[in-house]
Amino acid sequence: MLVTIKKYSTSFFLTISFLFIDIPFAYSIDQIPELGDPYSETLPLKQEDIIGMGTYRRLQKYGYINNNPLVISYINYLGNKLSRSTMDTNRTYQFFVVQSDQINAFAVPGGYIGINIGLILLSENEAQLAGVVSHEIAHIKLRHSAEMIASASMSNIPMWIGIIAGIFAGNPRASIAAMRAGIGLSAQMNVNLIRTNEIEADDYGVEIMHKANYDLSEMASFFDKMENSTGEISRNLEYLSTHPMYENRIANIQNRSSVQNNSIKNSTDDYLYIKNILSVSVTSDITKNIKSITNKDKYSQHKLALLYYKRSDYKNAYDAILPTYKVNPNNLYISILYANILIGQGEIDKALEVLNRLKNIYPLNTVVSLSIAEILIENNLNLGYAARLLDPLEIHYSLNPNYLRLSSKLHTLKKNEFKATIFRSNYYELLDDMGLALEVLSNSIRSSKISIEQKKILEAKKINIICGNPRPLEPIFGEKTCN
Repeated sequence: MLVTIKKYSTSFFLTISFLFIDIPFAYSIDQIPELGDPYSETLPLKQEDIIGMGTYRRLQKYGYINNNPLVISYINYLGNKLSRSTMDTNRTYQFFVVQSDQINAFAVPGGYIGINIGLILLSENEAQLAGVVSHEIAHIKLRHSAEMIASASMSNIPMWIGIIAGIFAGNPRASIAAMRAGIGLSAQMNVNLIRTNEIEADDYGVEIMHKANYDLSEMASFFDKMENSTGEISRNLEYLSTHPMYENRIANIQNRSSVQNNSIKNSTDDYLYIKNILSVSVTSDITKNIKSITNKDKYSQHKLALLYYKRSDYKNAYDAILPTYKVNPNNLYISILYANILIGQGEIDKALEVLNRLKNIYPLNTVVSLSIAEILIENNLNLGYAARLLDPLEIHYSLNPNYLRLSSKLHTLKKNEFKATIFRSNYYELLDDMGLALEVLSNSIRSSKISIEQKKILEAKKINIICGNPRPLEPIFGEKTCN
């Protein structure tokens, strides 16, 4: 699914600018059209980033993104494993899981790729999931969003306004409805282009899968499963409305798989644990799910403990996970869940012991560091160690609101108002609440605890937020806030 925008005319451009964000008419030095890119004037890469980040912020604001660090680490592991073969140095891909049981996935300009929980749960192995992710990477790399709007006629203008308005609307349901409606209209008005784009994305996606050595037949099997779905699957299936399955697409993918040797379905067993975490996160009938688990293998016991943990039944969760933990003390997923259950029982020291042991085994694992830091900060313990754990994680979790919240709380406890302000304003900015972000900055600028140099930094950040989002109305004459 591609979400796109173009400067069709002055009236269209002004409408988008007024409603959402200021996009300049002329290119600045860092917006010179990319040589060899036929769509660089239609949709410059810098504008892709604006659309992508704006979409991501809005999804964060309304709780549509799963921010579990284990989920984030896994989907980025898979996405990076696939995208690195594209040698795409023009954009940084961002992969995230959408908290929805609808079976869908989408690619937003700027390299933002969202995979719905429903689609992940429908998949049977990592190769099937990788097939969808590869297809979405291909849409972005091949710039199909820019191609689509470049080929659109003037009659398409309301569609694109509807899509962008939907993304940035205050109602998240309306946002998704607008995207679905817009893409549906696009599919009817640009049938040949959509057909070509889907086939191109298949071909390039197959190359990506092949280079990562994933089983291509699983990609074909998953698309076939969706195309022939019925019942409950069919009711939740949105993927085919945004990615139509034209004749021979599945057969072509299947034929390409015949040349593979020793291809893989799962690169690790992480996929199975992540499915447990996501399945429980969207489960409404916990009791029914608990009764359905009859196996005693580690994956089943992990899911059983997650279900008990979700309803705060820490005793049964502990009883379910302890035997599995004793046999698998080095397992990341089992150990972290065990530590969380211990915290639920008030055994903080024991939980820290479990996690610190894990850190000695996996010293570079970001999820373990974040988990330890969170316990320390929430309980106001050993803040110096918590800071040493959190500082290197910013590059991994700068788009995770929980990381920003923890960092702000850490520096508040350490009485470092400047750093606390930076992280708190970043937190509100990520959640698309620019008013609160500006209020936090303004309050600190007036504080006597902030140095002159620090105030200058906060002032610059404040202006960047004001001028980098829907721009304020400026006077015709006199001093202006934004250039």
